[in-house]
Amino acid sequence: MKHQPMPTCTSSKRRFYKPWHFLSQAGKHLHTGLREVFYNYPLEELKQELQCWQRLALCNDNGAYREAGAREDLLDFTKELQRLAEAFYLLNEKKNAGKKSKQLKKLPKQARKVIAQENTTVLLTDDEKKNPEQVVRQFCKTFRRSYAQMELLDMLDAVITYKGEKEADKSNLVLFYEHLYALIRFCFAIKTGS
Repeated sequence: MKHQPMPTCTSSKRRFYKPWHFLSQAGKHLHTGLREVFYNYPLEELKQELQCWQRLALCNDNGAYREAGAREDLLDFTKELQRLAEAFYLLNEKKNAGKKSKQLKKLPKQARKVIAQENTTVLLTDDEKKNPEQVVRQFCKTFRRSYAQMELLDMLDAVITYKGEKEADKSNLVLFYEHLYALIRFCFAIKTGS
């Protein structure tokens, strides 16, 4: 059977066009992308979701983590990915400190106190908190970009195919994957200076 070209549309509707997508928008500017990541996934929520993915991946008998070495790599990778998220969170906070300060002043004292207690960085040393760029550089030294991308895909696959007893909300898996992938892209974009 011969391939037939798609008919040309004569209506005013634009075909095969997406007006906005997280990955295309987040990739344009580092600080815009970071703001989007932490707007959609506050630091605590991002770390909790990543821990959930790790648990499900480790419990999946059919995924990429059947062997002990792969599980050990996953544990180390997710720990470093959480540290990277904390470093990017601090960079984002630093960039948006003025805007956030103005917004916080409008809130009641109790609300400001609750917000201050959330999203705390606990995996970074004091020195790393002062200079979060070193965490970004260290991540790039430890992991190749291709490895980080494949590890994220393996985790996504393991979470999607998990059929065990643990409860998991699978409604936003692709969206969460895109946000993790964006952190990896930002990391290596900083490394290469682009």
